[in-house]
Amino acid sequence: MQSPILLPGALSELFAQATISGFMTKADRYGLMAALLEEELTAEERCIIDRLLRAVRRGRLKLADELSAVVREETVSFSAMILAGGQSSRMGQDKALIRVQGVPLLQRVCEIALSCTHEVFVITPWPERYQDIIPESCQIIREILWLRETQPHGPLLAFAQGLAQIKTDWVLLLACDLPQLQVDILQNWGNELETTSPDAIALLPRHPKGWEPLCGFYRRQCLPLLAQFINQGGRSFQQWLAQHQVQELSLPNTQILFNCNTPDDLERFNQTHSQTQTN
Repeated sequence: MQSPILLPGALSELFAQATISGFMTKADRYGLMAALLEEELTAEERCIIDRLLRAVRRGRLKLADELSAVVREETVSFSAMILAGGQSSRMGQDKALIRVQGVPLLQRVCEIALSCTHEVFVITPWPERYQDIIPESCQIIREILWLRETQPHGPLLAFAQGLAQIKTDWVLLLACDLPQLQVDILQNWGNELETTSPDAIALLPRHPKGWEPLCGFYRRQCLPLLAQFINQGGRSFQQWLAQHQVQELSLPNTQILFNCNTPDDLERFNQTHSQTQTN
């Protein structure tokens, strides 16, 4: 059997197509096999192969059965945005870097988000601090100082900056300090988007103190309303949400909203997780 032939530039094109679609067809895999049989690969080509194989191994690229070299388009109903700009003053150390089960919290949340959608954004004032732990397929948005702001922005302003970059109709907004997120619950929430009232700007779970703004879905079209609220001096998620229609999400497990704000929170989580493993 004659070995497949690797065309010039084919690897770069394969990588671009797979990254956009989230799939590798059989034709793509034949091309990858041809690349692996090539004796004189450049360093850049070897890097591309490594990234493709790693993406498949981690589940960020799915294997499709189609033979066609035309990449099957996947309808992306929502993207995800993770906020990593908090000061972590109550924790005493950067929450995003705290390891849970050996994995930094921010990386853990990114990987969960990637299990729900292949379009994941991380917004942070410190891209350099997190670049080594954020998965390669995630896009980083640098948070910049809002006009006339001299203090830390807070999540509402960071969300507004990130939302301006989103192209999908919906975005799943997540804090970076949610160690008990569950993929199946997030996916089930995503399935509710098509039946959401057209007047609702968000689809969020509710707790006794109000809406949980950092673990739920927002319409991209709410950006003008959000910008108007911010320009009028508003900085509170709860106050902004109170002005608009929000649809409530079912919450089969309240523990997914648990966040690590203090050392006591982290210790409580570690103890609970340790007991669960023991049982």
